[in-house]
Amino acid sequence: MANIKPFRGYRYNPEKISNIGSVVSPPYYNINEKDKARLYDISDYNSIRLYSGENLETDTETDNKFTRAKKYLHDWIAQDIIVRDKEPAIYMYEQIVEVYGVQYSNRNFITLLELEEYNKDSIMPCESAKETSMSDRYNFLAATNADMSMISCLYVENEKELLKLMNELSEEKPDMEFDSYDENQHLYHRVWVITYKPTIDYIVERFKDKPLYITDGQARYEVCLKYRNYMKANNPDHDGTEPYNYTMVSLANSNSDGIVILPFHRMVHHPRFREEFFVACIQDHFKIEKIIIDSTDDSIADTMRRQIATTKNETRIAAYIGGDYFYRLTLTDKDYIKQNLLPEMSKAYCGLDVVVLNKLILEEIFRMDEEKQKENVVTNRSYFTCCNSVERGDSEIAFIMNSVKTEQIKNVTAAGERMPDSTVCIYPKPSVGVVINIKED
Repeated sequence: MANIKPFRGYRYNPEKISNIGSVVSPPYYNINEKDKARLYDISDYNSIRLYSGENLETDTETDNKFTRAKKYLHDWIAQDIIVRDKEPAIYMYEQIVEVYGVQYSNRNFITLLELEEYNKDSIMPCESAKETSMSDRYNFLAATNADMSMISCLYVENEKELLKLMNELSEEKPDMEFDSYDENQHLYHRVWVITYKPTIDYIVERFKDKPLYITDGQARYEVCLKYRNYMKANNPDHDGTEPYNYTMVSLANSNSDGIVILPFHRMVHHPRFREEFFVACIQDHFKIEKIIIDSTDDSIADTMRRQIATTKNETRIAAYIGGDYFYRLTLTDKDYIKQNLLPEMSKAYCGLDVVVLNKLILEEIFRMDEEKQKENVVTNRSYFTCCNSVERGDSEIAFIMNSVKTEQIKNVTAAGERMPDSTVCIYPKPSVGVVINIKED
């Protein structure tokens, strides 16, 4: 079961920071230097300094981005820039965003979650943790003793009682509301601080029988486990109730209409690519249709997105090689991968669109093993970025994908498996700095 509890979070003080949107930041640890510099310039108190600070030529073992993060945090608390809530709370966090002309309202509960080793009855990762920057994340955690960002989890609730509670709470005046921008996308944020004990007890109890699926933050979760184990080994009085036994999470309901799951597309560099060869080979496993764009009102990217959309249990992928047309690929043999290539994996895993792409196209046609895929395949959420990459000649072909479904996430993780890297993207991700958890009593 998932053991959650309220906590006294730290939040930016609106009496000191009039524009909260200027101090929250996107939850990307590997943020590029240009975006990092922009966030530094927006405000002297932007949360980027607390989890992804700048490297300086003058850095030493005692003066570096980790020690500076600790100093920033302590100084801002001393200056009342960041203040701690007086009572333990569960926070309801809403982000409103427009995607393809549709407005979504994504609500989450922010709580502390007791750390456990992965277990299909309580906590399950959706993807494998990325090793890049795990050392940095551990060093930031060890220096600050704080969770700066939330680990994102999905939960399944057939009764929809928690959704009903969220709807009721949203009718009340929020404790925080502000605007921000993420990759030029406008986001509107609202936060409700829940301190009424019967409501907190109700939420905690409802989660006791619900497994959680980590959709973003597998690496951070494993870093928190490592940190807990270190603190436990160095605490002879450890009893399991210490603050380091918990981490901050955001909990999103998989049945919510506000959930946006975006696909990751693939741009492939293959110098020897030939369209005729590709078209001939793809017909072994796919129905292939050449679709020509004959309207100036629609872009290639928008048309591909609509043409591969499906409510059926089928795999559709768009392949773009430039010009005013693309190929729609529809998988014809749904059982081939399970029966011939991955008999040890579950049917749910073998049915993932990205697995179909990897096994039947990248490996079978392009002869790219995992190492070659790492070198020659780039993932991106933007349809337009992928199309532009082909048109510029940076990629020979782009594959436009559909989003993974929540039922697929549940079935694959329930089988004890992890989806391939860059399969799941819940959008928008919780911003950093909305709530901070310092691991203290």
